[in-house]
Amino acid sequence: MASRGVPEPAGDEAEPRSSGWRSGLRRALPFAVSALLLVGLLSRIDAGAVWARLSPEAAWIFLPTLIAFLAASLATEAASLTAVVSHLEGRRDGLLAARIKAASYPLSLVHYALGAGAVALLLRHRMGLPVPGATGAVLLITGVDLLCLVATTLLALGLGGTRAGEPAVGLLVATVLLGVGALAWLRGALLPHRLARLRELAVLAPARHLPLASLAWLGVLRVAGIACFAGFTWGTLMAFDVRVPAIPLVAGVCVLLLVSALPIAVAGLGTVQLGFVALFSAHGSPEALLAASLTLSFGLIVGRAALGLGFAREFTAEAFEARQEIVR
Repeated sequence: MASRGVPEPAGDEAEPRSSGWRSGLRRALPFAVSALLLVGLLSRIDAGAVWARLSPEAAWIFLPTLIAFLAASLATEAASLTAVVSHLEGRRDGLLAARIKAASYPLSLVHYALGAGAVALLLRHRMGLPVPGATGAVLLITGVDLLCLVATTLLALGLGGTRAGEPAVGLLVATVLLGVGALAWLRGALLPHRLARLRELAVLAPARHLPLASLAWLGVLRVAGIACFAGFTWGTLMAFDVRVPAIPLVAGVCVLLLVSALPIAVAGLGTVQLGFVALFSAHGSPEALLAASLTLSFGLIVGRAALGLGFAREFTAEAFEARQEIVR
């Protein structure tokens, strides 16, 4: 019972307070995970030896590698957007697509889904796509990206000559069949009388109607993006005198890309470092691997933030202003 003269808090006031607390905790969690993972790694690895590896000689190799990667990856991302959007909106504008993608980088550093939401929002605002079309375009690119990433990982494991080779080949075949089956279902060639309402969702229209040649080209572009990151990782490792053979490098890079997309750490910090040290331990010292991974992560953070703020400042500001809409 409330005491006289002291009103009880209204339910509609207590609920926003609780919701705000949960929202703050959810936002802080990735930063906490990153900090805990990095502290844990540095407690087991000599921090002084890691710092000693960060030399000007390493920077001279790393910086050109970073610049080349930022340019090549943005080009493949813009080409991927153009390949899908040109069939929805009727025009090809690679420069606009590149600026839209660059504007999403600062938000994607916080959370991959925020970056994807920013791309969908800017496709609506800047290219005039309807909500389902913009969302569907992003989902299609993400789906093809994930399929190519899993397939490349399994192919590299299959070619690696390890005990995981045989299961990897079987899983690769299953992955390809799954992708072909999903496409056949979307195009109405499989189970035409079942789940018809789900297949006809407007958000799936880009996947239903994109020509097969354009879909194949999108797959090539997503594999090219994986190759770009593999080259970037190779160059970064070389800067720290770590040499990894091609097949283990590609397999490790694919795993790192999958791990870094998980929304449990900010910008993949901590998870990428842990992956580097675990995946490439046979080819370099923990100190060198941790130094290389920290350089790669912070280089990407600074480089992509600079791209978003420099190359597409107006678009980036628009995405940040509408971030509440993106979250919804």
